[in-house]
Amino acid sequence: MTFSLSLFVFLLQFLWKQIEQIIGKGLGVEVILELVLYACATLVPMALPLAVLLASIMTMGNFGEKYELVAMKAAGISLWRVLRPLIIISVLFSIMAFFFSNKVIPVANMKLRTVLYEVKTKKPTLNIKPNQFYSEIENYTIRIGSKDKEGVNMKDIIVYDHSKDLGNVSVTLADSGQMYATPDGNTLIFRLFSGYTFDEDISGVNIHSRPLMRLNFKEQVIRFDVSDFAYQEADDNRYEGHYKMLDIKALNRNLDTLYRKTGMIGENIARISKENFSVKAQPNAQSKENFYEKFKSLPLEQQRNIDNIVDSKIEFVCNDMNSWIVQMNSEQDMVRRHQIELHRKFTLSAACLILFFIGAPLGAIIRKGGMGMPIVVSTVAFIIYYIVGTMGENATREGEMPIWVGMWLSTIVFLPLGLFLTTKATSDAGLLNAEVWTKTIEKILNKLKNIYRKTK
Repeated sequence: MTFSLSLFVFLLQFLWKQIEQIIGKGLGVEVILELVLYACATLVPMALPLAVLLASIMTMGNFGEKYELVAMKAAGISLWRVLRPLIIISVLFSIMAFFFSNKVIPVANMKLRTVLYEVKTKKPTLNIKPNQFYSEIENYTIRIGSKDKEGVNMKDIIVYDHSKDLGNVSVTLADSGQMYATPDGNTLIFRLFSGYTFDEDISGVNIHSRPLMRLNFKEQVIRFDVSDFAYQEADDNRYEGHYKMLDIKALNRNLDTLYRKTGMIGENIARISKENFSVKAQPNAQSKENFYEKFKSLPLEQQRNIDNIVDSKIEFVCNDMNSWIVQMNSEQDMVRRHQIELHRKFTLSAACLILFFIGAPLGAIIRKGGMGMPIVVSTVAFIIYYIVGTMGENATREGEMPIWVGMWLSTIVFLPLGLFLTTKATSDAGLLNAEVWTKTIEKILNKLKNIYRKTK
């Protein structure tokens, strides 16, 4: 139940972000369902840890609120014995999460990006409204006075042809007409009746005259290419090879290739540095003075030629070095992104376990079940966990923090907290008891007063 709730909340967030790309394009139900299905699969890494946290708080909170924990402890059953089946279930969830993250999420990411590309490239639904200028069809602007309920018969039609990119130099007007699409939906046909076409020549052959041609017609057919309005499936291989669409084996294979590339680039940088910037023998003051005397004795034109040669050599070497350094930074950035995805395969499993050991003792301590206090506590805990993890990942992506530290930062922070809460829960410490906190604060204040008196 908690997993469905969490997934539904994250799905609403996803749809809200993509609502502008979806609404008004006439997408079929099967396309929307496909988009939702792939989005749900990619949202599991966020929904599953939150669900484990919320479910563990609710379960242990219900035990505590109904005094079942008290009864079990009175019967000699320790909290660790109570948590044992839940720990086993959490471990099974972690194992399932690892295989899901390694095998399913990469495929779901690729499918989701493909569907989103198909949706974004589809133009809004073709809807020409009366007394409005419609310009969604490329190179044309259309205005109609009225149309019937079926949307076939029209009156007072104006069609501006901008295909020559010269402005409104070609205009067609008709008293009435019909509008319908071909069976494949890629062509829109306008059959116009009783009208005329104005075509103005501004090619510039004669700058003093702009001849205007007027063509009367009883019937004319205009065909518009509207293939962009049709939903077209993209190739699934469009995003194949992207680091977010790879499993552990493929990531390691790509990393080996990237390591070889960075090694070759590093060798080139070292070679350029050795050939152009290394000093074989440090000149002494006497040799420097002799060099400058000889240089000053040369003609001014020759000195300028030498300066130009030296400047061009320096500029060439610096540009060559900078190009290799830019390439090295790009390859190192790709290495970091692959390593981040590699660690991400394991952080989902760790998150399920860590948040269980946060939620279960918290539920035993606060002793509140239901959907009230557990939702508040779990939401706050998960937000903090997510913010810490996001900060670490961003620092890792920018190269400001080692990969393993940034990707496991939330685990490093929350693991001691989970052990602390579990210890307090097993010892029945009143962690959230106001009286306990009051006594603790009074003890600290008394110690500070004693230290102040001794110092005085």
